[in-house]
Parts: sequence; structure tokens; C-alpha cells
Amino acid sequence: MRFGDYIRDARRDLKWTQPQAAKEIGIEQSYLSKLESGKSYPSEDVFSSLVKVYKLDLADLKNRLFAADLDRLREISEIRSIILRNEQDVRKKVQAWLLMGVFALAMGGACLGTSFLAEDREVSLFQYKSGGHGEEDEAANSITQNLSEVQQASAERVEERYLTLEEYRGVVFFENLPEGTRTWRFFGSTENTVRSRLRWFMIPAISLILGGLGCFFVSYRSS
Repeated sequence: MRFGDYIRDARRDLKWTQPQAAKEIGIEQSYLSKLESGKSYPSEDVFSSLVKVYKLDLADLKNRLFAADLDRLREISEIRSIILRNEQDVRKKVQAWLLMGVFALAMGGACLGTSFLAEDREVSLFQYKSGGHGEEDEAANSITQNLSEVQQASAERVEERYLTLEEYRGVVFFENLPEGTRTWRFFGSTENTVRSRLRWFMIPAISLILGGLGCFFVSYRSS
């Protein structure tokens, strides 16, 4: 909004004519007309009278006027103070965004370096098998019931299970279970690559780097 439109609206809010307003302000009507039409801008004394008579809110005026009009009023001490405070606020915001951007980039670089330094490891996986056709499980031998029950348990096929371990526990090992003891027999091994958990640092690294660049963009637009 132009300054002239702003003071014209303020006068109309008071329901005053130009002659009435000019009399209250202590200026000629022709001068007030030039102020409202934007052909002239007030001196510091006239501006002070406008603020007092119209009860202008300087914070509202600052927010609603065009930057060009504020700059034309810069010679007025009250407006100059407002402009300087506004510039200081803008500088503080820009500095804050820049600091956040630097911090985000530094953290992102640290996470990125950590993910690059991560080393995968090769592990041997040992395969064990228990039960199956032609095998009797120790659980059947541990049953101390009558002979017919033992023979029936031995005749039935023991449930076949497989187990993968990262440590070698011998050709045969036994596992104690509530129902008895299960026998595990080694039947082979494989090599497997275990990815380092540090590689997950790549995700926050990318997020932080993008966030840092976003902070720089915001600081550029705010300046």
C-alpha cells in the first residue's frame, strides 16, 4: 500500500473531510491532498502530527506500506528506526539459517564419512540337521514309559529340523528340550557377507545435507 492511500484510509475511518483533517493536523488542505495522492511526502514534523491526530500504529504502517514508500520516508527518525530494526531482524534470521545450514552440512558430512568407513564382514554359517528318515532322536530314547510306547516313538519319523549357526559346534551336538534331548548333525557350511550397520548412516547423511542446502536457500531468499 502507498503511504498516501494509508493516511487517506485513516482519515476516512475518522469520517473527516480533507478540510477537517487538515485543520486538525495544522496544514493546508492542498498539502494534505498532495500527501494522499502520493505527489508529496511529509516532513518529520508533519508526520508526527499525522501519527498523533490519526493515531497511527507505526508497526501496522511498516507492515502494510510498500518498501519503496518506506524508503521515501526514511529521513523521518521514527520510520528510520523501524527500518533499521527490521534490517537487524532480517540479518539475525539470515545468520540463524546460515548457522543451521552449516551445522546440518557438518553433521551430514560426518554421517556420510561414517557410512563410507563401514566395513562388511565375511562370516561362516554352519548348517546342522536333526531328525528325518532313518534317524532316531535322543528324545525317543529318553522316554522311560513301557516298551510298546518306546518302539512306537522310534518307528515314527522324527520331525526334521534345520539349524544355522555362526559357530562350529562339532560334527554332532545335543540340545536339551523339555521333551528330551535332540541330536544335531553337521552337514555343511556356507560363506555369508554381513553388511555393517554403519551403512545406515547414509540415510541421515543425505537428509542432513539436503536440509543444510535448504537452509542456505532460505537464508538467500530472506536476505
